[in-house]
Amino acid sequence: MQFKIVTAVVATAALSFAAAGSAAAHPLGHQTARPAQVSGSQLQTAMLPPSAIGDGLAFLSSLNSGGKLRSTRAKDNPPSMTCTDFESKVNISVFGDTAGALEKYRNPNPRSLNLGNIYGGEEYVLQFAAAATATRFYDQAWAKYRACLSFTESLMVGKATVDTLSVTRTNVSGDRAFLVTQGVTLSGHSNHRRALYLLYLYVVAGTNVYSLSDISETNAEPSVTLMGDLIHRVQALYPHH
Repeated sequence: MQFKIVTAVVATAALSFAAAGSAAAHPLGHQTARPAQVSGSQLQTAMLPPSAIGDGLAFLSSLNSGGKLRSTRAKDNPPSMTCTDFESKVNISVFGDTAGALEKYRNPNPRSLNLGNIYGGEEYVLQFAAAATATRFYDQAWAKYRACLSFTESLMVGKATVDTLSVTRTNVSGDRAFLVTQGVTLSGHSNHRRALYLLYLYVVAGTNVYSLSDISETNAEPSVTLMGDLIHRVQALYPHH
């Protein structure tokens, strides 16, 4: 299952311009030798509501891996993928993850975009059968973003050129994390001269990898506090010991 990240997030901004007319996870208790697993359908119930992420944001769409655990056999490998394929898609059940869920949101009010609000974004979680597998994917994602300095994504209203400005390490409640900051230039659109920023916050916690992303004109970093809330909501799905 594949979801366009850049296409969906940037297209939301572009269409808004036009409308304007101008692992178990990291459990709270002791980990067992064989971490519990939940389905993609269950993970979907833990997603943050759009209103928690930003004022005026509304639900756009969601997708998950279903009610059964998926195969741990990886179908894609980040180091061998092109930058466009890796960065323009969230891949669920292709990296050896046993379950995943994603939710997209957008700002439906074009007038509010002139105030520097978030245009839209995404949140998702991938669950792996073991912490080592989750960490391997997280490390591969870190390396891939650092290697992908620039790529172009086709949109319905033109193209988006994405340039990576920085990839920095951080942490969320003690868990390893990194923040990606990218500049986006739209072509083939009347407002393509407006500067846009696309940001991702990735965290590996136990057997899960989490991501929050958004696009705005104000370089709005995804909230570490909100990421912590998402992690705890997912953790609550697992049995505690």
